[in-house]
Amino acid sequence: MFYSQVILAKKGPLAKVWLAAHWGDKKLARPQIFATDISASVDTIVNPTMPLALRLSGHLLLGVVRIYSRKVKYVLSDCTE
Repeated sequence: MFYSQVILAKKGPLAKVWLAAHWGDKKLARPQIFATDISASVDTIVNPTMPLALRLSGHLLLGVVRIYSRKVKYVLSDCTE
C-alpha cells in the first residue's frame, strides 16, 4: 500500500476525512465536522509528503465531499431557523 500509517492514525491529519468516507454520518458529530479544515485536508491529499495510492486518494476526496456536504446542510438548517 502506498500510504504512511501516520496520515490515517486516530490523531492524524486525515483521520476524520477517512472516517467520513467510510462511515458516513454515523461516526462524526457536528463539532468534529466543523473542526475539520477542508482546504488543509485537500492540500494534504493533493500534495502528500509520502506517495498515496490512487484508490486511497479517491476515498479521502469522497470524505472531503461528505464533510463539506454536512457543513452546508448545517449552515442551511441554521439559516432557515
